[in-house]
Amino acid sequence: MNEKVPCAECGQPVSVVLAPQRNGWCFSCRLKHEEKVSCVECGKPVSAKLARRRDGLCLLCHAKRNPFFVLSNSITERVWGSPGGFNALSDPEKLYYALDLFQGEVNNGGFHQSFFNSSGSYYDLIENGLVTFDEPQALELLHQAKRIVFPETPIPADMEIRREQMRGGAPANSTSWTADSTQLLTL
Repeated sequence: MNEKVPCAECGQPVSVVLAPQRNGWCFSCRLKHEEKVSCVECGKPVSAKLARRRDGLCLLCHAKRNPFFVLSNSITERVWGSPGGFNALSDPEKLYYALDLFQGEVNNGGFHQSFFNSSGSYYDLIENGLVTFDEPQALELLHQAKRIVFPETPIPADMEIRREQMRGGAPANSTSWTADSTQLLTL
């Protein structure tokens, strides 16, 4: 099922399924051979295929024109770069920040990652946001994940305490923890 063949150029293993789609190359070698053009805004080399999808722009220049990216980036810069940080945000900005962070964490590494990283500090705000925006399915998934990772305790806002509790939840044989982690991935 996980059969591999060597990359036609560097010899790194490549999935037998992906190799024909990439001319026998691994991902890195395919990128190296891909046709490049200059971003029409900043001049940075970008894949010609991707530039066509983005009106000739690299990912960063394209993102800078996306109002959601601009808003998210602005709020994140204020959270991490201003003296008041998160507390200096308005209530709607706090909600947007927490939900945006939560979505990114869950999409990147699942609910476990969301609890483990800083987004776990905003659990109550995320929960309230999902109620406010009438997202019952996402809310139920959040609750299921919480019951798996923190079955009998509230989620601590302090990241170090939360992480310690998560580590403490793993029994010596890790069988239960592995099952719980697998369960989180399937939510």
